[in-house]
Amino acid sequence: MKNLTFICSIILIALGLVGYFAWEALGATKQSFTALIPAIVGGLMLIGGLIALKKNMLGMHIAVTFSLLGGLAGLGRIIPGLIKGSLDWSAAAPKLILVMTVVCIFFTVMAVRSFIAARRARG
Repeated sequence: MKNLTFICSIILIALGLVGYFAWEALGATKQSFTALIPAIVGGLMLIGGLIALKKNMLGMHIAVTFSLLGGLAGLGRIIPGLIKGSLDWSAAAPKLILVMTVVCIFFTVMAVRSFIAARRARG
C-alpha cells in the first residue's frame, strides 16, 4: 500500500505542476495558483507515505485522509458544474480536476480495502 501511496502522490504532484507551469500549453487563459491544489494534496499524501515507512498505521491514515479530502474537493467542483451544465470540458481546469478526483478516489478505495483486510487478518 505504501508503494501505491507514493505512485498516487507523485501523479498528483506532477498534475499540479503541469497545470501551474504549463498553463499556456493546456490552453488556459491565465496562470492560476489553484492549479497547484493537486500538488498540495499529493505532497500531503507523500508526507503520510513517508511517515508510514516508520509508523505504518499513522502514515497510511494521514495519506488516506488527504486523499479523501482531495476526492471530495474534486467532486465538489465537478458535480455542481454537471448539474448546472456549466462545465466547459474544452478548458483545462475540469480535466485536471477530474484526473485529481479519480486518482484520489481510487487511492481512498484501495486504502479502505487494505484497512479492512488488515483488520480481518488481526482477528
